[in-house]
Amino acid sequence: MMLLKFLTAAFTCFIFLASYPDSTFESEQKLAAGSQPEISVDREGIIHIVYGVKNANERDLYYTFSGDGGKSYSKPALLGNFSQMGLGMGRGPQLTTTKDYKVVTVGDHHGNLYAMRSLNATNQWSKPVRVNDTDTTAKEALSGISAGNANLVYTAWLDTRLGNNNLFGALSQDGGLTWGKNQLIYKGEQKGICDCCKPSVYISQTGQISVMFRNKLDGARNMYLISSTDKGEHFGKAQKQGTGDYMINACPMDGGDLTVNLRGEASTVWRRQMEVYLAQPGKTEMKLGSGRTPVILQTAKGNAIAWQQENSIQFRSPDGLKTSSLGNGQYPKLALAKDQKTAICTFEREGHIIVTSVTL
Repeated sequence: MMLLKFLTAAFTCFIFLASYPDSTFESEQKLAAGSQPEISVDREGIIHIVYGVKNANERDLYYTFSGDGGKSYSKPALLGNFSQMGLGMGRGPQLTTTKDYKVVTVGDHHGNLYAMRSLNATNQWSKPVRVNDTDTTAKEALSGISAGNANLVYTAWLDTRLGNNNLFGALSQDGGLTWGKNQLIYKGEQKGICDCCKPSVYISQTGQISVMFRNKLDGARNMYLISSTDKGEHFGKAQKQGTGDYMINACPMDGGDLTVNLRGEASTVWRRQMEVYLAQPGKTEMKLGSGRTPVILQTAKGNAIAWQQENSIQFRSPDGLKTSSLGNGQYPKLALAKDQKTAICTFEREGHIIVTSVTL
């Protein structure tokens, strides 16, 4: 009997280890029930995470943080209830941190995008303010957000005020408390842009605002990148990412991610068919593997990338030499710890929020 228990335990241990081949993660924590987590690390190294929870026909917004580098997290705090908050397939709360504030945006299927802010040092949140200045035009609840110097924040979203979904954006210079006039970033040439793919936003250290979105042209659903150097007042020409075409008469519901280095060069990750690609200026796109929902993180050693492959989270090291499994999950998000040596990855697993640390 004792021998049988020993063999059973040994076999279970083997299965556990085998399911995490070549993993570089240091620790894993199950935070709470929820979905669509977003993560950001402020200048003091505090890790902030927001996520949504389905509550019957309503949706609740929760927030948690870690002040010890991810060793422990606070008890999740309810920030509010948002009727018909988008939650799933990239829809969900968006999060960024500025010099002084943490900023959350929430889109709902009534067609509005709301923002809340809190001082990084406190958990006193402002009341939600509406970002879209034309009522009920953001019905897809798909948006992206990024912070720049000081307390500058930019958000971009899918908006129907011109009759189809097009790309609009707005700027806040006070950490999300007030927002400027909405600006048309890109108008689709053929009845709008792709209707159900999340746009992504990145503000570089030089202040360049870059937005990536999935276009809809001549039967192709390819990713395009567009940038502004004057705080979103004007945007340049949208540039297709990669050389191939994604020919599909449907929405892939997958928006990808981007980062921009000090030279102003963008690196984008996105899905074509069921393959994940990395695209960089002047280079042919590189296939990373099969999967979806990729995210990218700029580090001193290069760009770390995570994505969902079947039912597991893949993590590609910044040098590109190693790809490891972080275990079962979906919808990964990445942030860089204050030590610059650790990536924090959060994702969904079976209806719960998981967070893990990865040594770079």
